[in-house]
Amino acid sequence: MRYAEVTRTPSKVSAKIGAWCAGVGLMAATSVLGLWLFGNAPELRRQLVLASLGCALICVAVIALQQRSSGGRRPLGEVVAAECTQAAEEAHGSTAELVSAPLTLPSRRGQQLRSLAWVIGISTVLIGVFALAVGAPQRSELVERIHSAGAEFGVARAEKVSDIQRKSSRGKDPYTATVVVQLPVNAGGVPVSATVKATTKKPLSPGDPVEVLYAPAQPRLGAVAGGERSLGSELRGETMPAYMRWLFVAAWVLSCIAAVSHVSTKHGFRSYSRLGKKDKGIRGHYTRVGGLGASAEHGSQGKDIYLEIRTDAGRVYFRTNFRKRGLPEVMEGQQLWLCWDAQRGARGSRISPSRTPAALVFDTGLVVHGMVSVDEARLLNDSGFSVEKLGTSPIEDRMFRLFDFRSQWPLFVEPLVLQTCVVVIACAALLTFDVATGWRWAAGIVGFLGVFAASGAYLSEDTPTKLAAE
Repeated sequence: MRYAEVTRTPSKVSAKIGAWCAGVGLMAATSVLGLWLFGNAPELRRQLVLASLGCALICVAVIALQQRSSGGRRPLGEVVAAECTQAAEEAHGSTAELVSAPLTLPSRRGQQLRSLAWVIGISTVLIGVFALAVGAPQRSELVERIHSAGAEFGVARAEKVSDIQRKSSRGKDPYTATVVVQLPVNAGGVPVSATVKATTKKPLSPGDPVEVLYAPAQPRLGAVAGGERSLGSELRGETMPAYMRWLFVAAWVLSCIAAVSHVSTKHGFRSYSRLGKKDKGIRGHYTRVGGLGASAEHGSQGKDIYLEIRTDAGRVYFRTNFRKRGLPEVMEGQQLWLCWDAQRGARGSRISPSRTPAALVFDTGLVVHGMVSVDEARLLNDSGFSVEKLGTSPIEDRMFRLFDFRSQWPLFVEPLVLQTCVVVIACAALLTFDVATGWRWAAGIVGFLGVFAASGAYLSEDTPTKLAAE
């Protein structure tokens, strides 16, 4: 049983389009969040947010058109097999001879940036949709009229109090009442009354002072009960109070820290493109894929998916961002160099990292970046050799190809993911308008769940394609 023959190869254009669209999408999501939290001109803010969402929508359309122009969506297994096949076709020289260890490799920086952008992007969209749902897109109609006429905060005298109710929640202001107040006027002015809905700590009585927002130049416009604490943000055109705004900022900063931690765990911070004194290498061959979630025929040991490498020093579990079947079966048994950073985590302290950057360099020229555990690397140190001493042949004589099928994501992303992205963008656009509370929360929930659905559909490995019998 082998993978079906691949006649199409992933296009470098797809990788570039994917990188550009992902970058523009991330900037659009960050812009939406920043504008919504810190913009104080409601109409301009709405226009800029809609423009950013339009850019994101264009990116989705570009991905869909690119997928269609390349012949439709390709199964992930086909993309993986095509990467390996193309590397074998581009290999120079015979692989039967012993190949020296490399001194330079294709950088893993693109994989690191993609992982960083993935975590930050998903977090930014989730936080942004939630902020759009809880924020106020514009001033209320009465506050807008008062603001246009020159709003001021003042203290009015209650003339009549009715409909006093106590809130069931234990808040700071548990009482509400409908109050007729006499607005403050300049000397010689005609007294003007207004009806407001007041929220206070204690029940109001006639003659009590009530904080109101009104327009001294046009008091007949009416008034709104409240002071700087409750109405200040709305009067300034902000979508929410300052404390809520900074809670969202703190959540976003925490997501960035989590993204950096994710990159450190999955890829490390080294680009691992130039190997030096602290790097070692050992000969071996690829045997199988294993770990939790791997196919039954390959076993299911360990906590995550790994590639099992056989070396003279024993088995090594090489962890990388792979689909469940790992490399195509044609790669099994192929000779390679396993190179790793021998100094990372060597001290063995509690704060030392548990994994160290590593790379598989197949004799065909295929390069796979990943990580190995520090404990395994420590056991290999005695059997491994310094890469500087082993890399004797000119590196120009060899052509390397980085195995990075995730960069080809526009080729294998599900159309359902793109459709879900359109729904999320539409919900976000709706939330920039002043809609009824029920519709607002419905759009927020659909958008929030849509982000989880789209990311989950992308992360879930597609069902391995059926293998063709020989």
